[in-house]
Amino acid sequence: MSEYAHVEKPFLAQLAALGWTAIDQGGAIPTDPALSLRSSFREVALAPVFRDSVRALNTLPDGRAWLTDVQLDGLLTDLFRQPNRSLLEANEAVQALLFKAQVDRNGLTGELNPVVKLIDFAAPERNVFHAISQFRVDTPGCVRQFIIPDIVLFVNGLPLVVIEGKIGDANTANPMHEAFVQLQRYRGARKE
Repeated sequence: MSEYAHVEKPFLAQLAALGWTAIDQGGAIPTDPALSLRSSFREVALAPVFRDSVRALNTLPDGRAWLTDVQLDGLLTDLFRQPNRSLLEANEAVQALLFKAQVDRNGLTGELNPVVKLIDFAAPERNVFHAISQFRVDTPGCVRQFIIPDIVLFVNGLPLVVIEGKIGDANTANPMHEAFVQLQRYRGARKE
């Protein structure tokens, strides 16, 4: 039995039925980052999706978008660069930004330090949802050249959920444990 056929593909179909944009890259190792909406396998966010969706969430009452490309790129940098922080500290900092991010100024109104909505929690239908299978991430300098989580879920281009699909078979007696071990390896915490 194949994990792809029995777990990943049906799950992607279920997400698509719920309104997610599902990108099914099959069961092979991806070779083109553009298929997963990126310019490089080193990118973990969907930057163009982030820019478009966050810009659309932050408009003036007359509908004009006010965030600049420089501000949007700065927000992405703030989210993904968490130097000298443990995994827990970095997650807490990112979570705080998801609820209250700010930029220096609204260039259209002159407002200083305006709050930027990265995810619309009050009106979820305004967000953009993607599910991408076989989401390859290159890991230079690590033991493995890359990792490939089975499915990654994105909201407004931000990766929020990593899914490892497993099936019980002769080689996998405890699928949940195997998925947990693999996720631990992805974060560099597996003890063997």
